[in-house]
Amino acid sequence: MAVQGSMYGTFASPSLTVRLLLTLVASAFGTFTLAQDAWDVDPPNSVLVDSHDFSEVAPAEAGVTTADDTAYAVTPYGQQGCGAEGCTVDCLSCVDGAYPTGCCAPQNPFCGLHDKGNACWIARTDALILWRNAPPARPLVNTGLAGRPILNANGMDSEAAAGPRFSLYRFNTCNGTGWESTYLRAANWRSQRPLSAQSDAYALAPPGIYGNAGTGNFDVGNANLGASLQSYELNRHWGLSEHLRFLGGFRWVEWQEDFSLTTTANGVIPSQTDYYNTSSINSLYGGQIGLDALLLTLPWMRIDSLIKAGAYYNNGVQSSLSQSNATGSFVSQGVTINQSPVGCAFVGELGFTGVVPITSCLDFRFGYFGLWLSGLVQPTQQLSSQVLTQPAGGVAPTTGSINANGSTLVQGVSLGLEGRW
Repeated sequence: MAVQGSMYGTFASPSLTVRLLLTLVASAFGTFTLAQDAWDVDPPNSVLVDSHDFSEVAPAEAGVTTADDTAYAVTPYGQQGCGAEGCTVDCLSCVDGAYPTGCCAPQNPFCGLHDKGNACWIARTDALILWRNAPPARPLVNTGLAGRPILNANGMDSEAAAGPRFSLYRFNTCNGTGWESTYLRAANWRSQRPLSAQSDAYALAPPGIYGNAGTGNFDVGNANLGASLQSYELNRHWGLSEHLRFLGGFRWVEWQEDFSLTTTANGVIPSQTDYYNTSSINSLYGGQIGLDALLLTLPWMRIDSLIKAGAYYNNGVQSSLSQSNATGSFVSQGVTINQSPVGCAFVGELGFTGVVPITSCLDFRFGYFGLWLSGLVQPTQQLSSQVLTQPAGGVAPTTGSINANGSTLVQGVSLGLEGRW
């Protein structure tokens, strides 16, 4: 019993050293807990704008400016509490375009995926590298001996052409609506098909050109097809969800094309040269609708998609010219037909773009661009509907017409930059 009492007394009355050690441990644990609680709370009325090592920076207090300006920026919404996580205020209930206190800013596929400022203006500039497909089928030249086809319009594919595209957007970050203005141009698609010199090797394919058929074989020739495109559009955007936006607006598209064929017969004296040329201009005016969707978003990239379609009024013009020295001196005969509208045209656009952030306000863009146009006036589709035979010695009066049964596909890649402020 004496031993037990001694042991109990030892544990009930710890020494001064032990009590001091326990006091120091409790004080250190309490200080660590308070520090952890302080770091767990984000600075009020601020948003993180870039990655930052906070291990050496003290957290900001309410109403106190943070010493490290690169770590935090004052929220752009102009009211304390806006943009705070976990708030329950309806984000669409705006007052004069501003968020009410405590309102969460809706995520915007354009304004705010890579920067925390939810920018309202977006500017894009892209370089387009595009190919166009060949026109619809139309026989042009046969071999002079067996009459086999040697040149058809549907075989005149063009090399790549380049041009710029500029876009400017203005978005309301409160309700996701916005305006878009875009201009693009691509020029100098060129397709050349030379016919090497061979005696009496070539002849115009039936039904001829401008009514000229069976005018004799020729020895050498050259076919040339060129085209250019430009477009301007003004669209209104409406946010349907965080990742989908509906758009509608006005668009103007101009498609120009030019075809020429030069033939020379050296078997006659003097040598006979015939020149056939048709050019066309399509000025399309109409409305379009579409969808702008965010397909994928990652910390280092996002993928946008775009689809548009519309019906257009086509103010079409075609000009045809025939020249020949078959009668001894060069004789020219031409006709120009302008019809408004020449028909209803269709334009559809499809695009996919990858966007990689360079800085919080600047992105690199790369993607696919495709444009389909139908209901066009194309030169090779006008060769059978004109009568221009006088340069070759004919006497028929000049007649002409115009049709819009052509179509083309323009597609390629885009490379550019996107900036926000």
